Amino acid sequence: MNPPAESESPSLGQLARQLVPLSLSDAAMALADPLLAVTLTRLPSPEVQLAALGVVKALANFLESPIIMVLHASTALSGWARSRTALGRFVLLLASLLTVLFLSLSLPSVHHWLTADVYSLVPEVAAATRWPLLIMCLWPAVIALRRIHQGQLILQGRGKFMGMASLLRVAAFSLTLFLGGFWGLPGATLGALATMGGLWVEALLVVRWTRQQALIDREPAAPLPTDLPGVSRYYAPLALTMLLMWGGRAALVAVLARAQDSELALAAWSASWGFVILIANLSRMVQQLVIKYARQVPAARLAGLGLLAGGSCSFLLTLLGHTGPGQQLLALLIGGDPRLLVAAEAVVGYSLLVPLLVAAQNVLQGFCIVVGRNTWVNGAGLVGVSLTLLAAHWGVQQGWPGASVGAGAVALGLLAEVALLAAFRPWKSIA
Repeated sequence: MNPPAESESPSLGQLARQLVPLSLSDAAMALADPLLAVTLTRLPSPEVQLAALGVVKALANFLESPIIMVLHASTALSGWARSRTALGRFVLLLASLLTVLFLSLSLPSVHHWLTADVYSLVPEVAAATRWPLLIMCLWPAVIALRRIHQGQLILQGRGKFMGMASLLRVAAFSLTLFLGGFWGLPGATLGALATMGGLWVEALLVVRWTRQQALIDREPAAPLPTDLPGVSRYYAPLALTMLLMWGGRAALVAVLARAQDSELALAAWSASWGFVILIANLSRMVQQLVIKYARQVPAARLAGLGLLAGGSCSFLLTLLGHTGPGQQLLALLIGGDPRLLVAAEAVVGYSLLVPLLVAAQNVLQGFCIVVGRNTWVNGAGLVGVSLTLLAAHWGVQQGWPGASVGAGAVALGLLAEVALLAAFRPWKSIA
């Protein structure tokens, strides 16, 4: 099928307007890190609590990673009832397994192995991870519930409800932080409670709004999986890609824990990487529009949408890291620790191209998903993660500041992944 005439497909401006409410969901999720940094740096033992929460979130993201692509699969499969039902069963099974795995991290022997052998944490930081690990055990399951229904909202053309749910998530998250800080809860425990509370609010709202309108059942243009084995084969490369990426991020934290400035590196990474992801994630939802419109909109226009979104976000990050007002805002959010502030500014400085690279990554991944080349996504992700970890290990061995090494390594890995995805030229395979 050839793309329709220009007048029959959304313009760049129309696509950009659709992207805004979708981006609010990812932005709200990423906004948690700066808000946590603001709160925890003003509570007792900020470096210990930030380091502990950083480790717990790295583990949570790793166990969440197999279900991150549920949104993409839902957008691609939920338009047909048989595929939608099969996907729902698959997601329920996967979320249950991940919840059991998350709970196992709190077993004494497993917890000691993680904190002592894998992350080499000092005893104070290791002890501070116990309650947060238990509190966040349902993180993957609730994320799965939210994302499968978000994909259905996108197909319904009701993306604005995703933005509304995300704003209410931030409100619930902020209220929990305020009350917990007032009551004097330990920083890492408070961060976990606020994170889970906000997520539950968002997920339940998305489910409620999705069920208010039935999906129109459409016969697919290409064959789609209709049973559990078929969905498993379809989804496995996507899950493995995210498992590699977030597993790599968790491993990256373990690498930074071995830097010469390990405690500062972990605290600075936890406090400042959130700013980078907050801005970069504003462009990530471009992938959903690529999946939805790849057969209707010229590839060049969708690539232009990614360039517009990613370039704008990189410009915003530049303002934060290299202008007086931006640096003052960063100082206000990080707190009064000068060492932590210097390390955080370096992370932002090394990450200026990350939003643009994230946008390019998601545009290219979207084209791959549309043409069923999910293994291309997986292969490029493997190359990117491997390069990230190798670069980080080498930088730490040189004795460079850990947080800066982490930021530079992630940017390098993303660049390699984007280059490889572009070399595949997936847009050429769209019929």
